[in-house]
Amino acid sequence: MKKDNKGFSLLELMIAVVILAIIIVPMLRGFVSSYRVNAKSRHLMRATTLAQDEMEIFEKEKIEDLLVMEDTDAAGNKTLRYDSTTTSMTKTGADGKEREHITYQFKREGVINDRADDREMFDVVVTLDPTVAPDGSTGVYEAENTKDLLVMNTVSGVDSATYIQRIRNEVNANGADEEVYKLYYARQLPDNITGANWTAGMFAQELDRTITLKIEQENQAGVMTTVVKVRYDYKTGYDNVPAEYREYTTKDKIIFNNAQTLDDEGNPIELKSVYLYYAPRYNDTAMEALMHEKVSPDEIIIENKDKLPVNIYIIRQNILDPADETKKLGVYWDETTKTTAYTVPNGYDVNVTINEGIGADNMTYGRYFTNLNLGLQPGITGMGNEANITLKDCDSPGMTFSKDETLKRTGLKALDATEAKDRIYTMETAVYEHGADPDTSDPVVRLTGTKIE
Repeated sequence: MKKDNKGFSLLELMIAVVILAIIIVPMLRGFVSSYRVNAKSRHLMRATTLAQDEMEIFEKEKIEDLLVMEDTDAAGNKTLRYDSTTTSMTKTGADGKEREHITYQFKREGVINDRADDREMFDVVVTLDPTVAPDGSTGVYEAENTKDLLVMNTVSGVDSATYIQRIRNEVNANGADEEVYKLYYARQLPDNITGANWTAGMFAQELDRTITLKIEQENQAGVMTTVVKVRYDYKTGYDNVPAEYREYTTKDKIIFNNAQTLDDEGNPIELKSVYLYYAPRYNDTAMEALMHEKVSPDEIIIENKDKLPVNIYIIRQNILDPADETKKLGVYWDETTKTTAYTVPNGYDVNVTINEGIGADNMTYGRYFTNLNLGLQPGITGMGNEANITLKDCDSPGMTFSKDETLKRTGLKALDATEAKDRIYTMETAVYEHGADPDTSDPVVRLTGTKIE
């Protein structure tokens, strides 16, 4: 039997190729288009995920913490996470009073979406506006913020330590020094050893006071926990006070302990901010003339020897003038008129000592903020004399720093602690291609939401 080994002719082969081309080329185009659509969708999804991640951070963190939030690279160097700018706008509310509203913009460049297999980079811009609602209508949040302002000394939270000293009590019209006035009662009233001339004003005039704030880590049941403590120490040289009563120390008041404050994974929640609100002790000129003695400067000691990266706020708090609640004023006893006077004397003195470690970036691990007079607030009256700020390196106790070096190494910034803050912000998060100009380019994705401080 003879086999037929005849193959395809050239014509048949060409016809087959043409048919395959007619079928395959559209399919290839479909595959390419599908790939491009999928790639664009993945790109959009990654940008959207990044925007959502950023919004979660901004919803959770306080604005003052976002302004100083840092990232650490592989070499241990710290840099600010966001390049931030602020825009101030003063508007007149329905009550006829002018109020300042601040819009914040946070920019972060070269952000990598860690959830992506191939690591793409984006630029993120987050804008917080207290005067515009998410639907674009103006004046809505502005009105709400005007009605309900958040004052800084109400700040607290699971990741913050807050101590607020009482402003006044019945005995001490010259600032509330808390438990130490039990000593005044114990010495003057029951035993009557000083006669009728020993007054609370005299007692306050010659009293030395030291406020110590400690931030430290302790081993509690095998778990390293962060503890923050406040202690007040008093000392008097007044002759009418018996020697055994001339020194008084309050017990350490624990204002933060994360041993029982755990996150979703069961780990202690990290301390982020510490707020020390204290009442100053102002000099009474009438008492000074009577006793020939000025009020000694307050001594404030901040200890962060375990080098924890926290924001520390040292805030001198004053009360509001009862005749005009918009005025933030101090209270002191006017011995001449026998009345409580509401004004901030210019002569307030305070010494602040910071015991800290110095990191590889030549900065302290804590970042510091205060409304004390640092010489940085031009034109502000009633701030008192410039605070004497001293930095001590806990690793090199003998090292001393000038005031300029102290301000630079601690990042110490001035703030107005009695300034009311906007409470509600519209939050817009825009994700751009890395290197794009936000002023001229459209974002890959733009999300809006609301941030409540």
